[in-house]
Amino acid sequence: MPLVKQTDCFIRNMKYWKFLGIYPLEIKWKFYNWYSKIFVFAFIILYDGLSTLNFYFLERNLDHFIEEMIFYFTELAVMSKVLTFMIMKEKIEEILKTLDSETFQSINETETVFIKNAMNFNVKYWKIVALVSYFSNFVHVSSPFIAHLFLPVPLVLPVSSYSFLSENFTETFIYPIYFYQSIGIHINMLYNVNIDTFFLGLMILVIAQLEILEQKLMTVTNKYDSNVSISMNTHLNKSIIHFDKVAKFCDLIENVFSITLFVQFSMASCIICVCLFRFTLPSPFQYYMFLATYMFVMMIQIMVPCWFGTRIITKSRLLSEAIYICDWTPRCRRFKSSIRVFVERANRPLSITGWKMFPLSLSTFTSIMNSAYSFFTLLRYMQTRES
Repeated sequence: MPLVKQTDCFIRNMKYWKFLGIYPLEIKWKFYNWYSKIFVFAFIILYDGLSTLNFYFLERNLDHFIEEMIFYFTELAVMSKVLTFMIMKEKIEEILKTLDSETFQSINETETVFIKNAMNFNVKYWKIVALVSYFSNFVHVSSPFIAHLFLPVPLVLPVSSYSFLSENFTETFIYPIYFYQSIGIHINMLYNVNIDTFFLGLMILVIAQLEILEQKLMTVTNKYDSNVSISMNTHLNKSIIHFDKVAKFCDLIENVFSITLFVQFSMASCIICVCLFRFTLPSPFQYYMFLATYMFVMMIQIMVPCWFGTRIITKSRLLSEAIYICDWTPRCRRFKSSIRVFVERANRPLSITGWKMFPLSLSTFTSIMNSAYSFFTLLRYMQTRES
């Protein structure tokens, strides 16, 4: 079978990684390291630092704080992702090399279909997320500027009010500040899209490997009669080694993204809560459109990984059942012993966790949504008391 380069489904991600200064592989351009540090400092460290400083000078009013927090939690989540890519470059390179290694290659047409379907899904998912994210960002950034150009309304900064600046300074440099914030939020959106879709793509490829394993285990005895034991045992042992490689690959993914997952899921709960609360405040129609698409993207960012995290758990559990579908009863004692060992291991399903605290599963997604709604009701109660 020809080599299937599974990393090809991440070509778009990698192109953006180069531009965003977080490319984990070696680049020949000798100034790329400096470019990376300056870019990340300008649009992550400085950008988030100014937003943090803004809270200290902000008027002590719940409505004002809510308005400023809409993007702040996303900025913190993006920062954790960027720092992960910069600190874990070697492990991310190892992930990419593992995907194209011999262990994860197909040996027949059926296995090739599993892998290519996973790759095609990753490409389509990137396009959908990018389209929705670009639309949401464009509506939010462009509508106030267009309204300012054609209507007698003041230009409002799209992300943060920068309360630490004087009114005279803000009015004088309103356009440079506006464009800096607009570019900054666009860069943060690109980080989100190209890191989140990469992580999800890894999960999809893991599921493809589990489907390949399931097929192998179900047909492990098909090519052999009951008198041929050595080749059959070898075939089974290869499948067991394959499963062990997939388990180690999941551990590698978890080691890289564990803290980022914890931060993202925590921030997602806060973001959904803040967006729900912001819907209760008066705003123009285009802002409600932005809020709806923004909250939708935030929910998708945690729901889809939880969905496929559940599929990884389920698929790995099914392997212990798949092995018993093969014609194992007339086989030798050694073959049956290998089956028992594999079943014991497969009964502990594979999963990816956030900081060893919660697995990616639909139950986790449900808990996050419940937490977001609980925070929302608390904020509504505080707003009622202030009124």
